[in-house]
Amino acid sequence: MLKIVACVAQQHDLGLVVISAGICLLGCFSTVTLMAEAVQAERRALPSRLVVAAAVFGCSVWSLHFVAMLAFQPGGQTAYDLLPTAASIAIAVAGALVALLIWAPARHDPLKVAAAGMALAASISGMHYTGVSAMAASSLLVFEDAYVHASLGLCATLGVIALARAGDLTGLGRRIEVTLWLALAICGLHFTGMTALTVAPAAPREDGGSVLGSTQLGLAVGLVSLVVLAAGLAALLMQRHLMRRSMDELSRMRLLGNLAHEVLFIHRDGRVVEINQAGLRLFETTAQEIIGRPILDLFTEAAAPALMRRSRCRPEDLRPEEFEIRSAAGTLVLVELSCRPIEYLGRPATAVALRDLSQRRRDEARIRHLALHDALTDLPNRTLLEERLGLALETAAENGTSVALVYLDLDRFKPVNDFHGHATGDALLVQAAKRMLAELRPTDTLARIGGDEFVIVLAHTRTLAQIAETAERLVEALGRPFQIEGQGGGHSEALRIEIGASAGIAVYPSDGSTAESLKRAADTALYRVKDEGRGAVRFFEAAMDEQLQARRRIEHELSGAIPRGELQLYYQPIVNGRTGEIETFEALIRWHHPERGCVLPAEFIPLAEQTDQIGRIGAWVLDAACAAAAAWPHPWRVSVNVSPKQFRQPGFAAGVAAVLGRHGLPPGRLVLEITEGVFIQDAAMAVEVLTALRTLGVRLALDDFGTGYSSLSYLQRFKFDKIKVDQSFVRRLGQHADSLTIVRAITHLGHNLGLQVTVEGVETQEQLAVLRELGCDQMQGYLFARPTPMTGPMITPMTGSSDLERARLRALFAELPAKVYA
Repeated sequence: MLKIVACVAQQHDLGLVVISAGICLLGCFSTVTLMAEAVQAERRALPSRLVVAAAVFGCSVWSLHFVAMLAFQPGGQTAYDLLPTAASIAIAVAGALVALLIWAPARHDPLKVAAAGMALAASISGMHYTGVSAMAASSLLVFEDAYVHASLGLCATLGVIALARAGDLTGLGRRIEVTLWLALAICGLHFTGMTALTVAPAAPREDGGSVLGSTQLGLAVGLVSLVVLAAGLAALLMQRHLMRRSMDELSRMRLLGNLAHEVLFIHRDGRVVEINQAGLRLFETTAQEIIGRPILDLFTEAAAPALMRRSRCRPEDLRPEEFEIRSAAGTLVLVELSCRPIEYLGRPATAVALRDLSQRRRDEARIRHLALHDALTDLPNRTLLEERLGLALETAAENGTSVALVYLDLDRFKPVNDFHGHATGDALLVQAAKRMLAELRPTDTLARIGGDEFVIVLAHTRTLAQIAETAERLVEALGRPFQIEGQGGGHSEALRIEIGASAGIAVYPSDGSTAESLKRAADTALYRVKDEGRGAVRFFEAAMDEQLQARRRIEHELSGAIPRGELQLYYQPIVNGRTGEIETFEALIRWHHPERGCVLPAEFIPLAEQTDQIGRIGAWVLDAACAAAAAWPHPWRVSVNVSPKQFRQPGFAAGVAAVLGRHGLPPGRLVLEITEGVFIQDAAMAVEVLTALRTLGVRLALDDFGTGYSSLSYLQRFKFDKIKVDQSFVRRLGQHADSLTIVRAITHLGHNLGLQVTVEGVETQEQLAVLRELGCDQMQGYLFARPTPMTGPMITPMTGSSDLERARLRALFAELPAKVYA
């Protein structure tokens, strides 16, 4: 080591040594910058970029060597053979190119990086010793083997280190580091090799070979050094341009990322390198704390296997998935993860988008609760009752126990509504529900299935006496006076209201082995109580079959209603929620009984469904409605309700196509309204039929939305054209904030899913104003028109009254509604 230092200090011009080191550093930095640009370029442009980098590096090594050789002072005049001098620069460039071609495509493979480093060291060594051999033109050269070997080992070691550290050249600091390793490899080999050299003067050769003196060599070295300097300046300018472009790209990416509501972050090699403001808010942390962390740390441990699986999938196979992330405070948040590969700051990375599902899940839970519970009393509704009754019957069948089903109606409730208003009636229902709950066990179910109709499921019952005692407590509790606070309308003091209750009871398995038979038995017992004067409790008895006989008589009469021409369609308009223009007519069936008069569908349609007559009646309704619509002078749509049993009949979609073809009605003018009941038995089959109807061109609506069990899941299974908000929510608009919240939630849900939202039961101007403010697309109700037969003015637009009716509807929508809620 001391001998090398002595060689540099005593046998070299230190000024030229410093110049040679500067040329080497500048050339190496230029080379490193060109290497960084080459690996970021497109694949087809890589070889040409590497040729330029190899040329700059070879010239830098050659310039350092011969400037240092000019600085060498062996004690006599030195001349250089032209051929080795020229060959040495070719060796440096070619060797460097081979090394870079090995390194560039496999810079993360240790073995290939080592091979590239050895090739680079060979090019530097070959250039040096070839250049030194050029001095043989005027001198006798003697080498000391130990220093020669040391120079080769030192150059190889430093060359491998340099290329190993060049795997990531995106940062300026890393580029400077690699520049220093390369410069050390070149300078270390040169000065260690020069220490191994002993030069003795010799007579010039007389073989006529071309030689270069110090002056000519100085000119050549100066020219090459200018090239290296120019390349260094170009590399610096390129580095500045690349940094500015990278910063501009990063600024634009951050700006766009911060404008997004979703969480966006970028990771490379499993570690976060960038995140937007939404992500910092979701993770409740700062950029300094999260950047550089492994992405697995951001998720729960249970998510790790799925995340690892996604990392091994092809980009085209990846689909959005739900995971739980863990915030800095330890809070678990459900998110939907999507990702795709990108190029970030010139290198491959992965962009990840996280959509916070917390609010959506809360909304879904709220809507699901509303779908399963009565909006007024918060009791289970009919759908949840069916579920719990079915579960109770299954448990009883397994354990050999009994289940009691109690049908309970409030007595004298209608006069309360008539005399004191619906608000008082609603308050009374709420108090009645609370009283009944106080008399029941936690394992019992109390459900509200209608205005003043309640059903109780008493599970795990033992004796009829226990059942009777519970039912009598309920009736007694409801017979005590109620104190109802003033609900407006001039009532400032509490009202004292007395009502009563009647209850009919059926017991499993003696009165029925299925839910349907048990409900029929309990309903029959309740009717007997009402016939006998109300205010009592009755168990189902076989003698009550007389009522069932009467029911069968109605069934028989209904079976002949179509041949006798007793069924008739009435039509009610559905108007545009912004303009009031009629867009659709809903076909509503009526039964003109020769003795009973006009029978509403609520009285005979359930009976038709129970007796399997609904398929025949539904087919008649569809045929009659399409025939009527085809004859209308204006292309309004016609909307037809479809029973779940009718829908599940084989060939239903083909039957619809046949009816449309028979009457020449375009499919787009027919709207089929279905309820979620079509999905209950076989959801896959229902989706198949709906898809066939959609292919046909028929429009599809999900009716009674908000009153069922799984309306949200059915919207995921199939894309309907519109949803119809049940009229039970609309009637209480303006009276209770919950109703407004429900309708708003359903409207926003429908619009977010790209569906039309139709509301039923609009009866007042106040309801109209609220619904217009909420942005409902279509409306239907008595405020616009009552259902009328074909001869009515709404269906015969050729008459003068039809124009008047449509003008009246437009007048309702002439003025924009005032703000009715905050």
